[in-house]
Amino acid sequence: MSLQRARFRGDCSAHEFQEVLKRFKQEGCNLLVTGAVSEDVTVQATRTLLGAPDADRKRVVALGDSRRGNVRERLPPGVAPDDSDVWVIDQCAKQRSVPQAARSADVNLPTESDDCDALGQLREEVVIAIDYFEEASDGLAPSELRLSVASLDRLAHEFDPDAVARFVRSVSAMVRGVRGMAHYHLARPDDDEMVERLSPLFDARIELRKRDGLPTEQRWHVPQSEQTTEWVRL
Repeated sequence: MSLQRARFRGDCSAHEFQEVLKRFKQEGCNLLVTGAVSEDVTVQATRTLLGAPDADRKRVVALGDSRRGNVRERLPPGVAPDDSDVWVIDQCAKQRSVPQAARSADVNLPTESDDCDALGQLREEVVIAIDYFEEASDGLAPSELRLSVASLDRLAHEFDPDAVARFVRSVSAMVRGVRGMAHYHLARPDDDEMVERLSPLFDARIELRKRDGLPTEQRWHVPQSEQTTEWVRL
């Protein structure tokens, strides 16, 4: 992301926003990705937020909608779904890609026969994946864990808002516990009612936009600082 040049609007210096990013990376964060954008833009944002391909990252990709496209497209270049540091959950397609070491360790994975709704199953497997990477690494470094959830649109359509909020609270607490960085896609306008309802559960929102003939852009809304950045290139 072209965030080194980003700054909060007004008279703020770029240093203030960079300090916010630094804190997110050190302490962990949960980010809501908004904007009425195409799937291609969403995928582009996911690739970036999952971390540089040469960085030591443990990546968990949770797809709640099988229409969300090829998992490989969402991963950074050179990173594959069957890599040892990647865990993929494709709930609608009833598929997963789990590190071989996790299968060898007899990790208990949720099944359809479990007495648990789809939202509960998704939450359970995300937690299992995070637990596995934390134990396998003997503790995760700050921002080493990267989680992508796509998408809250489908979950909001199938479950009531309170259930979706409980899902976000549970998963985000787990992410913060290992100082990871998670992002959750909600491809709706930033002033949408559902965005407004869920925003308090997140550390920041990343709003995306794509204008004809121009590169994809992003701006960050940070409620704690009551600040919004200028638009910068994604």
